[in-house]
Amino acid sequence: MKAKKVISCLTAAALTFSVLAGCGADTAKDNSSNAGESSNTSESSTDQVQSEDIVLTVYQGTAGYAEMVEQICKDYKEETGVTLEWEIPGDEPYTVLKARFASGEAPDIFDLGCGDYDTWYERCMDLSGEAWTEHVYEASLNGGSYDGKVYGLPYAMEGSGIIYNKDLFEQAGIEKVPETISELKETCEKLQAADIQAFGEAWGDWGFLMHILGIPFTYEGASETSERLSAKEETFSNMKYMDSFFDFYDLTLEYGWGGESIGHHFDDQINSFVKGEIAMVKQGTWYTDALLSVNPDMNIGLFAVPLTDDPSQTKLQVSTTRFLSISNTSKHEEEAKAFLQWFVDNAQKYMVEKMRIAAPYDTLDLSDIGALNMDMNQYMADGMSYDGFGIEEWPSGFNTDQAEPLQAYAAGAADREATCRALQELWDGRVASSSVKE
Repeated sequence: MKAKKVISCLTAAALTFSVLAGCGADTAKDNSSNAGESSNTSESSTDQVQSEDIVLTVYQGTAGYAEMVEQICKDYKEETGVTLEWEIPGDEPYTVLKARFASGEAPDIFDLGCGDYDTWYERCMDLSGEAWTEHVYEASLNGGSYDGKVYGLPYAMEGSGIIYNKDLFEQAGIEKVPETISELKETCEKLQAADIQAFGEAWGDWGFLMHILGIPFTYEGASETSERLSAKEETFSNMKYMDSFFDFYDLTLEYGWGGESIGHHFDDQINSFVKGEIAMVKQGTWYTDALLSVNPDMNIGLFAVPLTDDPSQTKLQVSTTRFLSISNTSKHEEEAKAFLQWFVDNAQKYMVEKMRIAAPYDTLDLSDIGALNMDMNQYMADGMSYDGFGIEEWPSGFNTDQAEPLQAYAAGAADREATCRALQELWDGRVASSSVKE
């Protein structure tokens, strides 16, 4: 297997939110209305009739992907006759996925993060010989592999940091993005003095909390830190950058929605940010389409989250975020593989041009992917990026578990030490359960 190489070793992270894309039913209805007409044409074939009977179930995506998913379902139906019943996961994606496998109702195609394949590979089809592997950057391909075999198709390379409104920064007299935690606090103070709310965070969504908790892991060394926590050689309380993490978290609360942040979600944040009501949101390049589809003229940028007063540590987190896998119980193996190839072949249209997401394929033109992606590329070019989001080696299930303790802290129901103890208990529980083979 040949794969293109890149300098950065990009790995995967999970990010899913609650929204359902019911495009399969609509496309099936459209197809049924044309069935009689198609059957009367000389171009009708046995293969086409068989394709029209095939339904592929897909369990993948985030809230920001909904519009793209709808278009893919429609276009794929028109081109191939195959119906895609595509569900975007909710708040407990892995719990639901495990239940469906256990009940014999596994989706044909589903997505995972690279840290999942050591426990999920037995449920996945080996994709090592597929043609698209020739065009995926090697570091990204490795994230969807286990024991030398490819089990997942990577589909997005993204950067995680702080998105800011450049016009509001200028209005407050801020001439440069902050590179230290002290400068970030000064930025918040200047915005406040200009009667501009600095932050507006949707801490009601576990995925956003997951991303900020990954930052101290990245600073310390994500893989090594996770190993020490699992071996009980380190605790959340004595992690090197945990206090710095809380300092940053406190800024988002003090200069944002405070404890009410845990009642805010994706849509609230988007609406407030595009209206210019808040200056900064802790997000990433995946937000590009969601923002610009509402306000295409918005003047935005992306900068790395500073946790310390050492600017050399303030690097942007960059990762290949999710992977598409095929269930090894799928009754439509060839059709599912054909869809993955079609997805790669059409990534320029859907991922790059529509979503403005940098897919990790060497066949794409990424010259016009929006300001956030351009800022990400600049951090990478300057050697100021971390590989991964810090969450890749977390025990399975902890990505959703962590939200409750962090939300309790935001609400003022727990202090730093109590929050660390709660996180530790959840971590230890997941490590213990993962030692039992599923």
